[in-house]
Amino acid sequence: MIRTLFLLSVFSMGLLSSQPSFALSKFGHQVICQLAFDHLSLVKQQRINQHLHAVPKKHQTLINKYNGDHENTPMTFASACTWADAIKKQPEFKRYTSWHYFNVPRDLAQITKPLCSSNCLPQAIITHQKQLQSSPISWKSAQELLFLGHWLGDIHQPLHVSYASDLGGNKIPLFETKSQCKNLHWYWDSCLINSSNRTKKQWLERVNQQWHTVVTPTYYSQHVWQWADESYQLVRQPSFKYCYLTNRRECLPIQSKLKLTSEYTRQYLPVMEQQILKAAQRLVRILEKSL
Repeated sequence: MIRTLFLLSVFSMGLLSSQPSFALSKFGHQVICQLAFDHLSLVKQQRINQHLHAVPKKHQTLINKYNGDHENTPMTFASACTWADAIKKQPEFKRYTSWHYFNVPRDLAQITKPLCSSNCLPQAIITHQKQLQSSPISWKSAQELLFLGHWLGDIHQPLHVSYASDLGGNKIPLFETKSQCKNLHWYWDSCLINSSNRTKKQWLERVNQQWHTVVTPTYYSQHVWQWADESYQLVRQPSFKYCYLTNRRECLPIQSKLKLTSEYTRQYLPVMEQQILKAAQRLVRILEKSL
C-alpha cells in the first residue's frame, strides 16, 4: 500500500512538472495589484471594491481555492488578480488561454507596431481597458477589471513575450536545480521572485522605496507595444540564456539544459523588481483612466 501511494505521488509530481507554465506566480500578481491599489485615490479604490462586490460567490470561492486560502477569506483586488489563472480549465473561459502571452517571429529585432489584431497579450490589455471604461458596474465589468490587473503582470514577465516553438522557455529545462522550477519559464514565473526570501510585506516596502524613481505617463493604447518590446529586449540578451543570436539577428533556441548560477539570480532579481514596479505603476495609470 505504501509503495503504491509512493508511486502515485511520484507519477503525480511528474505530471505537474511537465505541464507548461504560462503565468506569473500568484505572489507576483498579488504584489503588483496591491501596489497599484495602494497608489490609487480613495475614490478609485472604492470603485474597485464596488466591482469586487459584483463577483459571484462561485468565483470568490474559486479565487480563494486557487490561492490556497480559506473558502470564506475576504476578497481583495490583490487576491482577485489571480482569477485569470484560476479559470483556465473552465470551458467558458477557454478562449482566453492565448491572451496570457505574445509570440513573435525569431528574427524580429524589435516590436515597433501592432503584430497581432486579437487573442494576444497586448491586445488583451487594449480590449479589456476599453470595455472597462465603457461598462457599468456588473459581473462583466468585474471580469474586465480582474483581467486587466492580471495582464499587466503577465506582460512584464519577460518570457510572456517570446517564441512559440519553445513555449516561452517552458521547453528549456534547468540542469541540477534544487528548486521546484524545472524550466526557464517556470523560474521566471516564481523561483526568481522567491529567491529573495522576502515576505509580501517586504516586497511591497522594497518596491515602494523605488516608486518615485520611475515616471509613468498617462496610459494610451499604443503603449502596450512598448511594454511588450521592453520584455522582448530582455529575453534576447545573451545573459538571459533564453536563446542565442545568429549573424542574421535570429534568436535560435538553446539546445541543452541550462544551469543557472547564483550570479544569474543576483543579476536578474533587480530586473524583476523593476518589472514589478513598472507593472504596478502602469496599472495605476490604466485604472485612473478606466474607472
